[in-house]
Amino acid sequence: LSFHPPYIIFDLTMKIMVVCGIGFLLFAGCTTLALEGEFASGRQALLKGDSNTAQVSFERVALGDPNHVSRAGPLQESIWTYLGRAQYHSGKLAEAKESLEKALSRSNEDQMARLYLGLTSLRQETAPKTTNSLTLQDVSYALREGIEPRRVAALARERGIDFDVTSESESQLRKGGADEPLLNEIKKIRAETVQRRKTGENQLGRATKEITAALTALRDSLNETIAHSTQGLFWDTSGEIRSQIQNALPLLSAREPDLQKIVSAGEWIGRKLEEEIDLARRDEREDLRRRSR
Repeated sequence: LSFHPPYIIFDLTMKIMVVCGIGFLLFAGCTTLALEGEFASGRQALLKGDSNTAQVSFERVALGDPNHVSRAGPLQESIWTYLGRAQYHSGKLAEAKESLEKALSRSNEDQMARLYLGLTSLRQETAPKTTNSLTLQDVSYALREGIEPRRVAALARERGIDFDVTSESESQLRKGGADEPLLNEIKKIRAETVQRRKTGENQLGRATKEITAALTALRDSLNETIAHSTQGLFWDTSGEIRSQIQNALPLLSAREPDLQKIVSAGEWIGRKLEEEIDLARRDEREDLRRRSR
C-alpha cells in the first residue's frame, strides 16, 4: 500500500471541498435563475389577464423560495401576494385570502397584499347568494294546507326565515296551526339570520378599512418615492394613479359605500401599479441611454 503524507491528504481534502463548494454555488445560482424566470413569466401572465397560468408559476416559486420578495419603487410584494392576486382573479377567493394573509404575516408593509385582502373580503361578502327564504305568508300557507309543523320547521331550517317574529306574526302562525316547537325553531332561525347579517356588516366594515389603509399607504409611498428618489422620477409621471386613489377614498368613507365601484377602483389601481413597474423601468433605461450618449 502506498503511503501519502498528511499534508497531501489535507491538500486533496481541501480541493474536494472547493470543488463541491463551487458545484453547490453553481447549482444554487441555476436554481435562483430558474425561479426568477418562473416569477417573471408569472408576472407577465398576470398582466395579460391569464391568472391560471400566473398561479401555476407563482406556486412553483413559492415552493422553491417561500421568502421571495419583489421590490420596485414604492412597492414591496412577496410571492404570496402575487399568488393571492392570481387566485383572486381566478375567482378562488378562499385560497386568495389564505395566501394574502400569509403575505401580511411575513411583512405588514406589503400594501398590495392588504389591498387585495380587502378586495377579496368584499367580493366574498357581495358574491351572489341563492336565497329563497320563507316569508310569513309561506309558512302560514303551508300550515293551512295541512303540512305538519315538524316538516315546516325542517323547511324553515333549510331555506331560512325572511320575517321578524312579532306578537302579531306569532298570533297569525298559531291560528294557522303552529305549535310551540315550530315557533321556537322559527325564532331561533331568525335570530341566527340576524346575527349572520351583523357579522357580514362587520366584515364589510373591516374590508373597507383594510382597503382605505392600503390605498392611503400606497399614495403616501408613491409621493415619497417620487419626491425623494431618482427612480421616483419615472413613477406615475401623469399623476393618474394618485388621482384615482384620491377618487376612491371618498367611496370607502361614504355612509352606504358602493361596493361594486370600490372593487372596480381597487382592481384598476392594483393593475396600474403593477404595469407602472415595467413602465418606470423602461423609462429609466431610456434615460440612462440618453445620458450615456
